[in-house]
Amino acid sequence: MPAGIASRLGNWRAFADAVAVLLGFNVWVSILLLPGLYAGVWGDGRMVAASLLSLAMLLIGVWRRSDVALLLGFPAALMVPVALHPAIASPAVYGTARLAVVAVGVVAYLFGASFFTSFYEAPAPAGVRPLSSSRQPVPDRWRRRFQVYRALALLSLIFPLVMFYAVNIHGDHLDQLRRMYPGRILQMTVLLDLLVILAWLALYIWVFLGALKPHRTGDRDLVTRLALIEADARRGRPRPVFYLAVAAALGLMTLLLYTRFA
Repeated sequence: MPAGIASRLGNWRAFADAVAVLLGFNVWVSILLLPGLYAGVWGDGRMVAASLLSLAMLLIGVWRRSDVALLLGFPAALMVPVALHPAIASPAVYGTARLAVVAVGVVAYLFGASFFTSFYEAPAPAGVRPLSSSRQPVPDRWRRRFQVYRALALLSLIFPLVMFYAVNIHGDHLDQLRRMYPGRILQMTVLLDLLVILAWLALYIWVFLGALKPHRTGDRDLVTRLALIEADARRGRPRPVFYLAVAAALGLMTLLLYTRFA
């Protein structure tokens, strides 16, 4: 790779890492630091340790360039301090306007971390020529697929926001919680928020990503064949046809020696 291209790629990767850290730190401040100061819970050593653990998860994800750590591990680690001190997720802390600001920050982090992972992939060799089909107009079927992809991305943003609104802001729901759980509305709200996160992760993995799986995995016959080859490789044993071929080779060698010296 030319030195100039390698230098530019390194600069882009450093920029992507810095943006991911800043976006994640903004989420950490808006979800843990400021609400913790408002609720006065930073005197608890467990709160400090759990909060530092979430920051460590963010830094590890950026250092390892791990999608799992950035998009799953860090958000999950943020919930540990909330579980220790539900007061930092109190409706008194999160008004409608502040909840909207925090939601925008979280969405910006998730989309930013997803987008900047594209800089982690190695660039295509300079000597590779583009296919002639790449200069042709985009087929209608792919235009329809792109519309479906954009709709799924939009729904993946709307669904969790609507569920969090229903749990934390919707008046009728809050009134019902007060009647059913007097004096425990804060704990129940935090519990419902955690359940919303778990439900949304399951919905996102099995429904949204499930709908895209045929497009992400490509040709099904080829994928099936590759999976069989991978399974055979993991077993660490040759196929029966290998032993049959070895036996046939030994038999032919024996026959050759017999005809040569008989």
